[in-house]
Amino acid sequence: MEYFKRILATILLLAITLTLFAVCGKEEETAPQGEVSDMSGEQHFNIGDILSDSASSASSETVSPEPSQGGTSETPSTDETHEWSGEFIITEKKYEYKEKNFMLLNVTNDTGKNCNLTITGTFYDEAGDVVRIQQQTYRNHPTGWSNYFIFYPDMKFDTFTYEVAAEEYENNTPLDSIFTYSGDTLSNRVTIGWIPELFWRDAPGGQKMLMYRMTRSGTHLECETKIFGHVLFLDENGEVFALDIADQCHGDMTSGYEQTGTWPHMEDDPDYAFENKAIRWVSKDSLEYTEPLPDATNFTLIFAIQAVVCYEKYYNLTSNHTVTMEEMIPTKNLQ
Repeated sequence: MEYFKRILATILLLAITLTLFAVCGKEEETAPQGEVSDMSGEQHFNIGDILSDSASSASSETVSPEPSQGGTSETPSTDETHEWSGEFIITEKKYEYKEKNFMLLNVTNDTGKNCNLTITGTFYDEAGDVVRIQQQTYRNHPTGWSNYFIFYPDMKFDTFTYEVAAEEYENNTPLDSIFTYSGDTLSNRVTIGWIPELFWRDAPGGQKMLMYRMTRSGTHLECETKIFGHVLFLDENGEVFALDIADQCHGDMTSGYEQTGTWPHMEDDPDYAFENKAIRWVSKDSLEYTEPLPDATNFTLIFAIQAVVCYEKYYNLTSNHTVTMEEMIPTKNLQ
């Protein structure tokens, strides 16, 4: 009888141990990058038409001005012969947030080449006058990859057009080397997601920070990556709930070293697998401050990645001022 008691006790202890392991090993549910299903104004840019100095212009079907006001929905042709084939495919959507507007573009590289892609957006008022020109460049945008771009002019506008130019990515300078590892582009080597929960955190001056938890991993085993970009929260109705640029919580999406699943510290401490990020600053006395928060599990989170870089090269070249942030992620207002 004593023998069977010992066996039963051993089995019970084993069951308790396995239960504890299961509880401790349980991971929080994460959501991947979201998608906007009602993008419009799809445009196709043949790579031969937008190489080097030859720029192709386009305008949205929903918010475009007359061609005489600076845009056209037609893609101009060129007699110059290029060895490339394929195209960039771009869709767009206009949003309003906090009495200002911004454009969300989705860009797919279907050229078969990794490219430095430059998009120049022009914003018009109701009279058709240009109120702002903004330019963004994505270095080493890999073939077969799609990414969101956010054009935020920090004002209200009526219509929007854009021009596209591209060049083949070449690793010839210290700046170029940041975006690859052993010749391999890094942008299609990262995975970004988020834990569907929003929470408040106290901030200086009696304000509250609206936070979310971002996760990321890299599949380039030898290279630790760093990710820069912007985030956009859409609620269950597709309306803007938060935009880091407008809410002044933007810049480095990772701001630490915990970007790749192979980094040793992630094996020692699972907290390195995610990071709490601020998305909005709100005064407790503000009309924006509401509790309880909406159910974030029904939200869509859009990541507009601006750059994915090799952290070691980025750190070395920026710490000694060989490369500046403006050179690495060129986004500027031309007017």
